Amino acid sequence: MPVQELDEETKSLLRKIVERQAYRQMMLEKIRGHGLKFVPDIDAQILLAQDIVHSLKLMQQIELLYTQIGGADLVMATRDMMERIPYPASRLELAICLALCDRAERVAAESYVDSSSHEFAAIALSILAMDRTSTRQGEELFKGFCSEAGNRHAAQQMFQRWLGITITAMGRPGTPGDERAFALKIRKQKCADSVRQYVEELKPLMKSCHLVLPSAAAMGVELPKELAGLAG
Repeated sequence: MPVQELDEETKSLLRKIVERQAYRQMMLEKIRGHGLKFVPDIDAQILLAQDIVHSLKLMQQIELLYTQIGGADLVMATRDMMERIPYPASRLELAICLALCDRAERVAAESYVDSSSHEFAAIALSILAMDRTSTRQGEELFKGFCSEAGNRHAAQQMFQRWLGITITAMGRPGTPGDERAFALKIRKQKCADSVRQYVEELKPLMKSCHLVLPSAAAMGVELPKELAGLAG
């Protein structure tokens, strides 16, 4: 339904979700901007820049929705999170970073396409419509790197770092807000189900790159009981 018809509880929860969505979009936009220095080929830079523009256009939609549901200053609301944005240190780390971030973002978006907020559902559809050619090219580069056995330890370390970051960015499973967002049909599945889906979809990439799923402790994340067996 249109945001004007949402009750106050739904609007309050939606503001938190929109803030988290804004953080993910700004994180991806800034990581891609930072990553341009690692991409020497002009055509590849153009593809990466197009993805930056896509994120910025999504931010326009997100800021508009945030205002409509009573939010005041989205930049201030996400400032603490933005100050902790991590950055890849090489072309290869950029490749696995975007491979994981894009998957996590797509899985999260899929849970909102039937959202009780029509406006947020439209944002989710815009995320799913992204081309992602640049990300796929980077993923192939990373697979080539992993084809050499001597490179796999470094690859595993990069994978472990960004897997922990992306799981954390997807939200906190099992919280009261997570349960209410599902009950109010803001999203179609709980955060734990999205995390489980995300890890399941990573398995073909892990197999092709000879990667293993690290433990939650190694990633520096806390997983609820229903996800305890997911990573070690």
